[in-house]
Amino acid sequence: MMKIAKIRIKGFQQFKDIELDFTHPKTGEPLDKICFIGSNGTGKSTILNFIHGFLFRRALHPFYTALNPTEVPSFTSNVSYKIDIIMANNEKYSWVHPKGNIRRDIVFTEKEYNDWSKDNNPLDNEYTLDSVDNLNKPDTDELFNSFKLNSNSSDLIINIPSETKENRYVQINDVPITNLNESIGLINNFPLIHEVSSEKIEDFWKVLIALIKKRENERIAFETASQNIDKSKRQLIEEFDKIYPEIMDKLSEIWNKILAKANLELDTEGVRNPIQLTDNLYAYIRTKDTKERISYNRLSTGIRNFIFKIGHIYSLYFNREIKRGFLLIDEPENSLYPDFLFDLMEIYDEIVKDKNGENNTQMFFATHNPIVAAQFEPHERIILEWHSDGSVKAHKGTAPAGDDPNDLLEYDFALKNLMGKKGREMWDKYVDLKKKLIRTQGTNEKIALAEQISKIGNAYNFSE
Repeated sequence: MMKIAKIRIKGFQQFKDIELDFTHPKTGEPLDKICFIGSNGTGKSTILNFIHGFLFRRALHPFYTALNPTEVPSFTSNVSYKIDIIMANNEKYSWVHPKGNIRRDIVFTEKEYNDWSKDNNPLDNEYTLDSVDNLNKPDTDELFNSFKLNSNSSDLIINIPSETKENRYVQINDVPITNLNESIGLINNFPLIHEVSSEKIEDFWKVLIALIKKRENERIAFETASQNIDKSKRQLIEEFDKIYPEIMDKLSEIWNKILAKANLELDTEGVRNPIQLTDNLYAYIRTKDTKERISYNRLSTGIRNFIFKIGHIYSLYFNREIKRGFLLIDEPENSLYPDFLFDLMEIYDEIVKDKNGENNTQMFFATHNPIVAAQFEPHERIILEWHSDGSVKAHKGTAPAGDDPNDLLEYDFALKNLMGKKGREMWDKYVDLKKKLIRTQGTNEKIALAEQISKIGNAYNFSE
């Protein structure tokens, strides 16, 4: 698959001149997953948005001035800037933003630009284009031979923002509101680009319905195929189920690993598939012991948000061949208790496998959580830090994968003091008492001091 190997940003806000390296230090191959960490304002989310914007543009048309600007991820700026994206095959794409006009930023290769116009140089010092509107614009299908992303194909782009304007998860009283009629279009026209968020919960339900209906159509075609006419019903069922698994059964395997921690499960026996065009899909969560149905709005915020996001991603890969996938996740730890975080990367690795069991998706994460960051190799972590000149610089992590999250806080998050004010006060008291113990002569007083020191040391896990 085609993966992003490096990104160079020049002239955008705090990114005066920065290179982000997404390659393995020994092999030079692009990484499968990358984790951005850094303090607030260093630009983790901005970088994810740049990647999303680049992919969006290659999926559409570099000249998109006719589109509504809100349809395409972009950045307002009163200065020109340039971003170079270097792919696994060393092909470079330049994202040029002329000063003060957000509807003229484009993404192109040098060859593409030369094919468009022989009279303009897109790589001048100010990164400006003097006559974008006058450029010759040929059929882009002839130009986008190396990296053109398409709908209804083995390409997939998924963006998961950290927050959205509206949280529709909390509005679910029964199940997400949609129906078969609204979902049926996805069977033969599957989009390339998806947002997985609290605003798109109905989209998740539509995908599930489309997969259920598509399977029904495939069963009819399978059973009536000439080579299957003489087979027994049992044989047809066994062969079909092996080739076309049931989405709700497979989703339950994913969800139940998460729900089991709360003694919950997906009620697969009670699933009601849509039949008429106005029908919805009804599937519920229940307790494992009493089988009591638990409505989605009664689930904890973390569990509800997590299973919907994980389920939505899984449904987009389900029984599909994905050769080029990109998954962008901002703050995957949102609303999750720490015990859900330790196996987070294993879950994502599992749900992005396609029907052939292959993982051809490059994943980008941005996190503030050391438990999440510890699940990446040090060369998979990109640390963003403020430089003395007010710009942001980047370097790779140092703590090994699986290390104590407190070590990551110290070494990669650069937090040298991990205790709060009260803890620091107790440490100072602990040290003073130990000094006092050395100077004290009386036996009873020594015993009293030793008891105080032991009590504080045990409470705060201070080493002797």
